[in-house]
Amino acid sequence: MEHFTQDIAKYKELNDIEDPTYWEFPAAASEILNPLRKLIVIRSLRPDKLVPCIAKYVSDALGQEYLTPPPFDLPLVFKDSTNTIPLIFILSPGADPLNSLMKFAETKKKHETIKTVSLGQGQGVKAEAAIREAQKSGSWVVLQNCHLAVSWMGSLEKICEEMGASATNHRDFRLWLTSYPAEIFPVAVLQNGVKMTMEAPKGLRANVGNSFLIDPISNPTFFNGTSAPKKFRKLLFGLCFFHAVIQERRLYGPMGWNIQYGFNETDLRISVQQLSIFVDENPDNVPLAALRYLVGECNYGGRVTEELDRRTLMVLMSDYFCEEIQDDDYKFSPSGIYFAPKFGDYDSYIKYAQSLPQFPKPEIFGFHENAAITKNVNDTEDMLYTVLLTQGAGGGGGDSDQDSIVNALADSILKDVQEPFDVKTAEQRFPVSYTQSMNTVLT
Repeated sequence: MEHFTQDIAKYKELNDIEDPTYWEFPAAASEILNPLRKLIVIRSLRPDKLVPCIAKYVSDALGQEYLTPPPFDLPLVFKDSTNTIPLIFILSPGADPLNSLMKFAETKKKHETIKTVSLGQGQGVKAEAAIREAQKSGSWVVLQNCHLAVSWMGSLEKICEEMGASATNHRDFRLWLTSYPAEIFPVAVLQNGVKMTMEAPKGLRANVGNSFLIDPISNPTFFNGTSAPKKFRKLLFGLCFFHAVIQERRLYGPMGWNIQYGFNETDLRISVQQLSIFVDENPDNVPLAALRYLVGECNYGGRVTEELDRRTLMVLMSDYFCEEIQDDDYKFSPSGIYFAPKFGDYDSYIKYAQSLPQFPKPEIFGFHENAAITKNVNDTEDMLYTVLLTQGAGGGGGDSDQDSIVNALADSILKDVQEPFDVKTAEQRFPVSYTQSMNTVLT
C-alpha cells in the first residue's frame, strides 16, 4: 500500500491503458510482488482485462500449448471402454458429437449396424429392445438426449447394472449415451461410465480454426474438388468466419442477440455443402443472393425467432457473402487484421486462423470498445467463481492449511513420477544395427 500511494501516477496509467497485458510494473513493485500476485493488482484495478493477463501468465509459466484445448480424440477415449460400461457424452451448447461418432463408427466397420434412438416420450421400450439385440449381435447403440427421458432414467440405471454384471455381452457391444448436465441422470451410471465432453470452441481464433477441421471441409476431395477453387475458398473462409462471429456475439448478452440461439456445427456443415454445389454449378457467376437466402434465412435463420435478430444476421452475412470478398485487399473490420487470406492450400488457411488474436477486439463483431467491458468483467467473474469451486474443504480452513495440503499432494505426485528416459544417451550406447534387433526395441 505504501508503494502504491507513492507511485500512484504510474498505477493510474495501468487503470487507463487499453491493453494492460504487457504493462510493466514499477521496479519497486517487482521486489514486493511475484508474477502471480501482480495478477491480484490487475484484478483490483482492471477486472475487465484479467483473463488475458492470466493467459499470458500461464503461457510464460507453463507454455503456449496450455492455452490451446487439445482436439477431441474419440479413438483415444474408446480405448478405455468395455462392453460392460456405457460411454457418456456430456453435451454443451453448440456442439454435436453424433457426426464425429458416426465417422468413428465407419473406421470400426460399425456404421451399417449402429442403432440410434432419440429419447423422449414412449421411446424407452424401443431403446431397451435395441440394447438387448445389440448385446447379442455386438453392434453399437446410441441413446440421444437422456436428459429428456425423465421417467425412463430408472430403467436405464437398471439396464446398466445388469450390463455391468453380465458375462454374456458380445465383446464388440458398446452403449453410447448423450445428455446435457441434469439432476435426473442416474449417478451410478455417471460414476461407472466413460465420460467425455465436446465443447464448442471458445474464442474467434479457435472457432475459425476448428471449422476447418470438421468434415467435409477437412476432406481433401471436397476442399480441392470444385470447378472454381479460388472463388470457393474465399467464400468458404467467409462462411467459417461468419459462423464464428455469430457464435461469439452470444458472449455480449442482449447486445449480441436478444435470445441465446444455439447455432452449431450442423448449420455450418450443411451451408458448406450447399456452397460447394452452387459454386460448381455456376463457377463464372456464383449466385450470392440465393446463397445468402439459403444460409442466412434458412440454415442459420431457421433458429432465429426475433425479427431484429434476423435482420442483424442478414446484415452480418452481407459482409462475408459478397463480391468484394474475392478482392485480396478486402477487410472484415476497420483495423484490417481480419480478412479472407489469399488463395492457398488447406494448411495455409489453418495457419492464418492460428495467427489471429486470441482475444479479439469488439470491432469485428460490430461493437464499440466499451461494449466489451461488461462481457470481459463477466468472463473474469465466471473464471474466478469456477476456480473457487475447485477449492476443497481442507484442514483448518486457513490459507496456510490450503497451501500445505496442495504442496503435500504435489510432492507425493512428483515422488511417484519417474525421471524421463535419456533417449539420446540410450541411442549412443545401444546403436541400431542389423545384428542387434533388441537395440531397436530399447530405443
